Amino acid sequence: MNEGRFSRLVAMGRGDGLRAQLLRGGMGVGALKVLSLPLMLLATILLARSLGPEGFGQYAFVIALITTLSIPLAPALMQLTTRETAGMHQAGDDGRIRALLQWANRHVLLGSVLVTIVVGGAALWFAEWQVDDRWTLLLAGLIALPLLGLNAVRAGILAGLRRVVQGQFPDLFVRPLVLLVVAGSLLVAGSLNPLTAVVAFLVGLAMAFAVGVVLLKRTFPESEGASPARDAALNRQWLHAWMPFTVLVAASTLSTQSGILLLGWLSTDDQVAAMQVAERGAMLVALSLTVVNLVIGPHITQVHRSGDPLRLQALSRHSARMALVVALPIALPLIFFGGPILSVVFGAQYAEIATLPLAILAVGQLINVGFGSVGMLLTMSGFEHDTLLGQVVALLVSGVAAAILIPSLGAVGAALATAIGLIVWNVVLAVLVTRRLKMWPGPI
Repeated sequence: MNEGRFSRLVAMGRGDGLRAQLLRGGMGVGALKVLSLPLMLLATILLARSLGPEGFGQYAFVIALITTLSIPLAPALMQLTTRETAGMHQAGDDGRIRALLQWANRHVLLGSVLVTIVVGGAALWFAEWQVDDRWTLLLAGLIALPLLGLNAVRAGILAGLRRVVQGQFPDLFVRPLVLLVVAGSLLVAGSLNPLTAVVAFLVGLAMAFAVGVVLLKRTFPESEGASPARDAALNRQWLHAWMPFTVLVAASTLSTQSGILLLGWLSTDDQVAAMQVAERGAMLVALSLTVVNLVIGPHITQVHRSGDPLRLQALSRHSARMALVVALPIALPLIFFGGPILSVVFGAQYAEIATLPLAILAVGQLINVGFGSVGMLLTMSGFEHDTLLGQVVALLVSGVAAAILIPSLGAVGAALATAIGLIVWNVVLAVLVTRRLKMWPGPI
């Protein structure tokens, strides 16, 4: 019986059909996620326990701020390069893919310099040069900007070439492994503090960049001829497309990071730590949807351009069902038994402050998974402006809720605001998917 099921699974994974491609991609990225998840959790646990709620809160706030500053340079360019590469790869235009890679790398470096000058100048002015001073930590963290951007461009190109596993390997495996090793070494040496934790984060990024460069060259080697000539019209086209992606990703990122950022300004460091720990736990619920989105992004572009709405509907339905089946058994223990889990994993001090935020965020993420890949369906079909509309509405709702709830409720208020924004985002985008693509997203 089991051998028969395994044989059918192997057979389904062969060939070039939609289901086979999804199965192979999902198994590959899923295996990588499963492999990397313990490393990420161990690194978070080590830092949270060693730095304590206040020190870990300072570290988490600065990393969240750096992540926000990298929005146009990293996640926005990753989505843009994935979409453009998928289309050009389908057309067999490798020369333009190389031109896209060079264009994106140039803009990452230029943008990193501009952001560093502005933000670094402010950090230099206010820095107290202490290992637990936020401005000092931010000044060190700015080194991450070009690394985050170049890593994202490389991952986007590889995803567009249907090499999702190779694209995600440096960030999902190399980076957390190096962070864990470096942070553990600093702890053994008695030198682990918020500043050296940021340094460990930077070392992980640098190693991920080095491995990513090697993987990209092996998968998509440089042309032996001259470098592709710059196409001014094509560069303008990418630049114009980059702006909506930036605003889109900014709204999406701020919808989740605004809780941490506002807690950093309106509450205390231990509440920031509580929210960070709760978000790490809730991320497990959305893990399956994250894997699905990484796999189906290029396929959405290709299926939509082929003009086959029934195939697009099938792609949405199969992927959403897969994500929900995996998410449900993860969410329920976090919702109902979060306290004991946090106490064992992070310590009793975190169980006291993070149990309720974890339950709230787990519920929100479960609803998020239930709606399926609404944002990816719109974005990869060329309707990123509609996705932006949903993101802006959700950001406004969650931002107002956070400003109202955080002063009195702390991390609980931030979790409520984040969950509310997540639900609003999914509802708005689901309606837009039905209007634009004439289909209903989700598992049904």
